Amino acid sequence: MFFGFDKITISLGGKTILQNVSMDFKEGTITSILGLNGTGKTSLLKTISRTIKPQSGAVILQNKDIRLYAKPQVAKMVAYLSQVHTCPSDIPVRTLVSYGRFPRRTPGHGLSAEDNRIIDDALVQVGLSDLQNREMGKLSGGEVQRAWIAMAIAQEPKILVLDEPTTHLDAAYQLEVLEILRRLNQERKLTIVMVMHDLNLASRYSDDLYVIGDQSVLAHGTPEQVITEENLRDLFHVEATVMLDENSKRPFYIPKARSLT
Repeated sequence: MFFGFDKITISLGGKTILQNVSMDFKEGTITSILGLNGTGKTSLLKTISRTIKPQSGAVILQNKDIRLYAKPQVAKMVAYLSQVHTCPSDIPVRTLVSYGRFPRRTPGHGLSAEDNRIIDDALVQVGLSDLQNREMGKLSGGEVQRAWIAMAIAQEPKILVLDEPTTHLDAAYQLEVLEILRRLNQERKLTIVMVMHDLNLASRYSDDLYVIGDQSVLAHGTPEQVITEENLRDLFHVEATVMLDENSKRPFYIPKARSLT
């Protein structure tokens, strides 16, 4: 397995959140993890950063339990952006992005010419070169998210994991962020795993979808396999009409009512 979860069980405060959950994220794809609030999506991702220790099971990275790697080794392969990330408001954008080089820098040495080249490239990738000297506190919400993505890119990871990357962004910024992620996936073959709430956006931008709930994986497959009227009713409690977007060739839904089932 390139990257994924193998029979993960998570218990918090004596309560089982997830039980024997397995997911296989194919190299070079975009996968979204879906589910109702409180189903354990964020807790699952936190096992990657080792913020949460699973009761059993393992995170698998290149066919090995992630716990067998030293943390600096993992940081060179996996970049993780949590749902909430903060920094002092007076930090310039470029300084924040430079933190992404930390796992690859020689201890006791400053940024090299190669480090600065990679930082420059990350800023270009997210469209923030002209704002690199602006303080983080003076950016819009979409610009802030792009700066954090640039920091993650500067790590030169093979895998990018994001917890709700479009939360609190308006529609235009949501599309902007997701277009950047798709371009990174296509141009750099970056494997992307993200927790999403907007099912239509997840369908449009993902190759693979997982739905979790009731402590387990309830559905898995392509957007066409997962975004169905039956699944929307049974898993998300929404009566809806599912249609095909002629541009993206992906399904999208139009809600009609809350399902009572």
